[in-house]
Amino acid sequence: MTETIFYFFSAVTIISSFFVVFSSNPVHSVLFLILSFFNVAVIFLLSDAEFLAMTLVIVYVGAVAVLFLFVVMMLNINEVVVKEGFLKYFPLGLLLISIFLTELIFVFKDIELFDPSSSGISIIGLLEQGNQNTKSLGLYLYTDFFIIFQISGFLLLVAMIGAIVLAQNDQISVRSQNIFKQKQVKKNDIIKLK
Repeated sequence: MTETIFYFFSAVTIISSFFVVFSSNPVHSVLFLILSFFNVAVIFLLSDAEFLAMTLVIVYVGAVAVLFLFVVMMLNINEVVVKEGFLKYFPLGLLLISIFLTELIFVFKDIELFDPSSSGISIIGLLEQGNQNTKSLGLYLYTDFFIIFQISGFLLLVAMIGAIVLAQNDQISVRSQNIFKQKQVKKNDIIKLK
């Protein structure tokens, strides 16, 4: 029974992922992305990874996908301009696809880039000791992979600061509030009764 449910939700995930990429309407693409996230969350639940399932639903569906949906609905995307840039960025796209496929080959061919025996904590050992799934994941992340976890957090911080700097608009015509000038204003100078 569990295998049937797994295969069903896996098939729906793959089909909805194709619709995310090949849908002509961007709003439909985001809705198929949300459907794909929910199906992956069910697969995580079947694998007894309830923490990852709830994180996926709360963070990705509740925040990221909804943000994508609002951005796509607010932007007026001109499809002619988007299609014009296709040939311009096609070589870069091929390069990125080849890098991504190379990474997938490394992952699925079981090529060991580091020695797994040097790892101090085993997830299976933590689960056999009676720890919950979330506690085991936390112990694993914050012991052996603590530096990598902190580096990824630092990279996200740098990306956030970069996005803020790029979005900042340094126009002179922007009106700002002058608190000192507001404190100097007297009520009699503004309100006049006749």
